[in-house]
Amino acid sequence: MKIDVHYLSFMIILNMFMSKFKLNIGSYNMNGKIFLLENGNELIKMEEREYASELILQDLIADYPDLLAGDQMDEENPRKWLLVKKEQELYLEEEGSNVVYLDHLFVDQDGVPTLVEVKRSSDTRIRREVVGQMLDYASNAVVYLQVEEMMSSVESNFSGHEMGDILSYKLGFDGDPDEFWLKVKTNLQAGKVRMIFLADSIPPELKRIVEFLNEQMDPAEAFAVEVKQYVGEGLKTLVPRLTGQTAEAQKKRNISKKLDERIFFENLDDAGKDFFKGLFEFSRKNDLKVIWGTKSFSLNVDLNGNNVTVLRGYCNLSAFKQVLFVIFGSISSKVPDGKSIVDEYAKGMDGVAVKVSDGYRLDINDNLNKNQLEKFYEVLTHVIGMIRVS
Repeated sequence: MKIDVHYLSFMIILNMFMSKFKLNIGSYNMNGKIFLLENGNELIKMEEREYASELILQDLIADYPDLLAGDQMDEENPRKWLLVKKEQELYLEEEGSNVVYLDHLFVDQDGVPTLVEVKRSSDTRIRREVVGQMLDYASNAVVYLQVEEMMSSVESNFSGHEMGDILSYKLGFDGDPDEFWLKVKTNLQAGKVRMIFLADSIPPELKRIVEFLNEQMDPAEAFAVEVKQYVGEGLKTLVPRLTGQTAEAQKKRNISKKLDERIFFENLDDAGKDFFKGLFEFSRKNDLKVIWGTKSFSLNVDLNGNNVTVLRGYCNLSAFKQVLFVIFGSISSKVPDGKSIVDEYAKGMDGVAVKVSDGYRLDINDNLNKNQLEKFYEVLTHVIGMIRVS
């Protein structure tokens, strides 16, 4: 299932799915209890209570993003959250006003945009309508969200602080801020977004739909998180729990974390194997550092302990397929007189690769000719030398 599925088409499929499994949309009662042991011997009974309003739950998520259960989504590498904006504007072509508002927009430490929609379990829309609403939001977010506006929102949230400090404090990201936001942009372009349905209780109907979506979608993913509230004797406890993550969906995500040279080459055609074999030989001869991601790798020049990225390569596991991106942001921010080097890099790549908004793109296929490849390596060698002597 594609993330940009048309709302009407999705609702038709959803209704067929609901009918097939005969899902019941009856009430979902809250009557749980937990017990708090205080001072080692006093047992305090705390009863589950519905939130007085949806706004209270929305504010809690904005103030305490750990309630999104990021540790349950990925136990080996728990998700960390940076709030981009509460009530994020999104533009929908179908809407009369063209503007709707997502409850929360976050990014995690891997630059994955995360859309959160909050509902109370007493709201009947939590069972079916919210799914179509969220898919509408996500499919339009990948088209209309602007990374520059996202950066501006984050800076407004942390007025007076440098972006690097914000990313380090909230996400543990200590790299180049431009690289981070380029990753956000790349994820948006690839449709790699995360959708979270959040409520005080997740009804079985929504859980089954999310399980279905989560197994079908790639690279997008969906989760349901319930944050139950327990109250007793002046105390309040919040308990987040992740639902809707099936073993099959988790298996797919675990595989995607293990990208290395072997898996990368298994997902290339013959033209891709020939090109990237030559590129890796070039990188070894020129002492470039290869850093692997989930769907790509970057080639980096070590400059006084800093990794300066000069290229990023993708295989057929990515939405881009097998392609090479020439990267400028890292050179500009980490290298003295980086602008002049970028100018030389861009000048050399004209006629070799296709200019895109943040650099150049080289599609790896049978159309690459000998002269084009010779020019590519000539330019790359020149740029690496300029970086090292800067």
